[in-house]
Order: sequence, then structure tokens, then C-alpha cells
Amino acid sequence: MAGMRIVVCLPGSAAGRVDEAVAEAMGPFEREKGLGAEFDIWDYYRICGGASGAGFAVQAGFESDPRLLHDRPRYDGTSEPSLPGMCAGGPRGLLDLSASYAESVALAGRAWDLWADLSGRHPAPQPYELFLERSKAEMGVPPFAQFYVEGKPDPWTPACERYQAQPLVGAYLSALDELKSAARTHRYDPGFLGIWDPLMSVGGLSREDFTRGHSRYDGVNFPNVLTLEGWWYGDGDDGIHRACGGRAVCPHAPEIASGSQQDVQRYLDGVPDDALLVFLHLHI
Repeated sequence: MAGMRIVVCLPGSAAGRVDEAVAEAMGPFEREKGLGAEFDIWDYYRICGGASGAGFAVQAGFESDPRLLHDRPRYDGTSEPSLPGMCAGGPRGLLDLSASYAESVALAGRAWDLWADLSGRHPAPQPYELFLERSKAEMGVPPFAQFYVEGKPDPWTPACERYQAQPLVGAYLSALDELKSAARTHRYDPGFLGIWDPLMSVGGLSREDFTRGHSRYDGVNFPNVLTLEGWWYGDGDDGIHRACGGRAVCPHAPEIASGSQQDVQRYLDGVPDDALLVFLHLHI
């Protein structure tokens, strides 16, 4: 079992009965409904995202609008308020869907700037591969062998530790952790900057190439969607229509070209301003 985040789209007429409307939309995809393996997806969900910062950013000036949705209580009854400027859903016209992408671009740029700044203050590091080959040699492992035995020492751990102990690499990773920690208090999850080998991930790239590679895809905050017409797009797969018995027998044209993050984002950008977008966390 694992978790999934998905945006459920509802017509504006569902305002005032959001919980019931979400349950109706999600119902066909609940596990053990007997509708076929393609429909056996979730066994628990909760409307949330405002408190964690994973949900929607609110358009400036609408932060206190009563039409916004906020996190439903947890299973034990506890609840948390949304972060400033965040919510778990509401009318499309009140939500800033570009905020996460814009912040990811800015954050990636700052991560590149850190490397450029620290590179002028520390000696150039040696590449990780050199430390790995040294570790393999110390352990008697052939240079290009794939070496892994559960419970036994491996060459990668000491190689990584030695590589990251170099002044520039260590200083950069420490500064990057501080940058991500500060960003985590806002509305963008900086987990996409999971860099462990900065010499490879940052050092050889221009600022433009680095920000493009670390924000164009990961900056999309909403990878999965249940559309207004009842199409479920999850994990990049082709959609499955809740009104039909499965992909093989569905006669309808898909509502989105594909389940790619970019196509999902384009779909959400284009729904009517009064349509409700609701952010859910699922147990699947």
C-alpha cells in the first residue's frame, strides 16, 4: 500500500455539498467494489493539503474567502489550520495554479547560485566515481563489478561519505538543506531538489539548464486528476472512465490527451472558474 495525491474536479453546483460530491465522484474507484481490477484504486482518502503546503495556493486578495476549502480532520479527530495563502481547494478562479511552478523555478535558481558562490571559496572537489573505485579497490571488488550482498559492507556508503566530506560538496549540501528547510515553510515542497552529487547535478550545468531541468517537470504540483466528466488519470497512465467498464470497452474520447503531468496541468488551467478543485490524499 502507498499514498497518492489527486485533484478531484467538481461542477460549481457542488458548492455547499463538497464532501458528498467528492464521495460520489470517488465511489467507483474504491477497492472491492467489484467493478474490475482497473477500478480497485483507493481504500481511504482525506481532503487535505492546506496545512502541509501540498495543496493550492490562493489568489492574492482571496485568502479569507469563505468559498475556500480546508483540511478535513484526521482519523483521530485532530485538525490543523491551512498555512498562510494555502488551502485544500475551492473555485478554480480563486486558486493560483502557477504558484508552485513559479516558486520551483526561483528555488532551483537559488540552488544553482549557492553552488556558484561556494565554488569561488573552496577548492574544486574530486568526482564521486573516483571515491567509489577507491572503495572497491580497498574491498577487493573488481573495478566494474556490480557488488551487493545484503547485510555485508558495500563500497557505495564509504565512497559517498568521503565524497561528501570534501569542503565544497559538504558546504553546498549543508547550505542546500537550509534553503530547502526554509522553503518548506511556504507552499512549495522542495523535495525535488534531492541532490546528493552536486558536482554532477549542478557543477556542469548553466543556470538556465539547471533551473529548466529541476522545475519544468517537478514544478507541476498536481500529477493526478479526476476530471469533471469522471476520467481518472493517475501515475501518468491513460485515463479510465468511471461510466464505463474499463479501458478496453470504453467508447468515449478521453477528456485529456494523456496522463502526463503537463497534460494534467493544462487541463486544470482550463476548467471553468466556478468549477471546484479539491485536493485529496489517498491510501491506495
